[in-house]
Amino acid sequence: MSNYSKLPIYNSILFLLKDLYERVPKFSKQYKYILGEKMLYCCIKTIILINQISEERDYEKRIFYLSKISENINILLVYIRLANELNQLGKENVYFFLSEKVLDILNQTENWKKFLQKK
Repeated sequence: MSNYSKLPIYNSILFLLKDLYERVPKFSKQYKYILGEKMLYCCIKTIILINQISEERDYEKRIFYLSKISENINILLVYIRLANELNQLGKENVYFFLSEKVLDILNQTENWKKFLQKK
């Protein structure tokens, strides 16, 4: 098992990805293949970046990858808001649940970045 699989941020993103994999097939056909796939891709790309961070030893490159994660997660937040506006998420509390998970990931990213910048 890889080092990154024990990180809380990895587990949070994996949980979010799993949740989105259950929700996206319920989107209408018009949004499932465009918006839904972009949402899933943001999570997958973030998992790949976490893998790269775990393999990287240079702090500057790690901070760069963390910035990329923040960008991906912010884009994902926009996609989630858009899906909510297009009534693809179902109940209103689903939007708040997903937004809370995304904001938690952003907080973990920022805290990790601050930790690396102290070193």
